[in-house]
Amino acid sequence: MILMKKAVFVGRFQPLHNGHVNAIKNIIERDDIDHLHIIIGSADKKDTDDNPLSFETRKEIISKTLTDLINTGKISITGLDDHTDDDDWIKNLKQIAPDATITYSGNEWTRRCMEPFCTVEEPDFLDKEILNGTNIRLRIKEKKEIRHLVPNKVFEHLNK
Repeated sequence: MILMKKAVFVGRFQPLHNGHVNAIKNIIERDDIDHLHIIIGSADKKDTDDNPLSFETRKEIISKTLTDLINTGKISITGLDDHTDDDDWIKNLKQIAPDATITYSGNEWTRRCMEPFCTVEEPDFLDKEILNGTNIRLRIKEKKEIRHLVPNKVFEHLNK
């Protein structure tokens, strides 16, 4: 018998990119994962260089992208505001996903915060040097091509 796990994937998704999508697909396809909480970090941030998209926009883009690609019945999407105190951030995350047994995040700070509470793994982002939010935001700022780095829904939204 397989012990089923509740997974958490924490990210800012600024913007959602093909590395995120690959990681989410790999997590949700695992036989031992019965639910994935996608936690959109920095939900209270928008209109800045590092956080250009609002929580609502990020949630909508993630939802629409995943609906086109996978069975989303095992996925929930929630926002998590930033906190100056690590313990407050952890407390709020645990309120969102109290049953989480495994956490995925590309962020070292997030992984460190979650290690005392559950198994922590780095997601499979594919080519992390290219498929990362910092690189994609820079390419957008420099008016370089990003179509090959992000899902169609993201590209369409950014070109509005």
